Amino acid sequence: MEIKKLLLVDDDGLVLSTFGKGLTDHGYDVVLSDNGEDALKIAVKEQPIDLAILDMRMPGMSGIETAQGLKSLGIASMFLSAYNDKEHVKQAVCDGALGYLIKPIDVENALPAIESALQRAMDIQGLFETKYRLDAALETSNQVNVVIGLFMERHHIERQEAFELLRMKARSSRRKIKDIAEEILAAWDTFNLK
Repeated sequence: MEIKKLLLVDDDGLVLSTFGKGLTDHGYDVVLSDNGEDALKIAVKEQPIDLAILDMRMPGMSGIETAQGLKSLGIASMFLSAYNDKEHVKQAVCDGALGYLIKPIDVENALPAIESALQRAMDIQGLFETKYRLDAALETSNQVNVVIGLFMERHHIERQEAFELLRMKARSSRRKIKDIAEEILAAWDTFNLK
């Protein structure tokens, strides 16, 4: 089983040491930070981090602000708080929290929430990767379709015949259709700029 890396961020040194040690004792690789600014720097250096566990209220950068910065790095978060009121929970959920733990924290009781958040983080990461692949495929498809349209217009031929021209060009040069389409579009753009 792959060891999961957690980033634990809290301005309370006691929480960092006790909760951090408890998580380490349960097999997690735990990186500690006592403020949001340093947490973001650590996150860049320590990639990949599977999940950040953030105190909501910290001096300087709050947990919510830190979570937003981590999200831009592709790191999911859950929150710690001494507050159990509906407004804090609602704010955390609205900001994309994958979980919410109340202090004082019992490591054993926190493990199911952490495991659940880790699973959700993996699911979300999988969705982002799928979206990236689909966007790339769509972009490739768009480029190929534009080149086919150019061939159709230039040679006064049907779509299938234009596609065959593009495919023959790719085969003869032993390259991907996508690469040939990009090259043709780049040449077209250069020609039209003059």
